[in-house]
Amino acid sequence: MFLRISLYAVLLFTAVSCKRESVSNNNTEALSGTWRINYYWDQKDETSNFAAYNFMFNSGGVLMAHGSSGSTITGTWSETTTKFTINFGSDPILSDLNGEWMKTERTGTVLKLKDDNPSQDDQLHFIKN
Repeated sequence: MFLRISLYAVLLFTAVSCKRESVSNNNTEALSGTWRINYYWDQKDETSNFAAYNFMFNSGGVLMAHGSSGSTITGTWSETTTKFTINFGSDPILSDLNGEWMKTERTGTVLKLKDDNPSQDDQLHFIKN
């Protein structure tokens, strides 16, 4: 009987401590409007590669990049409490943004991300237009 109670206690503790991060694409209020990249570091400053783009984080995880030439590239985004994921597929320029990023700051006007790999120093900063 004592063994059974101990087993239940361990299972309950494990269930409570194994909290899963929830994905939230419904929180588009704070990401409403258009955004631009004001800093991108990948072994060197590559911010200028994205100067022609404005980004819209739409509901349902749709990420739109509008180029100054009138082109629109569609990708996806999602987030958890600590991570932010971007995927533009194989687009020659925007695929550099693909990946799972760690959120370092997220407000209504700033989204700062860094590579989730500690051995990398990549950084991606969006600012609201």
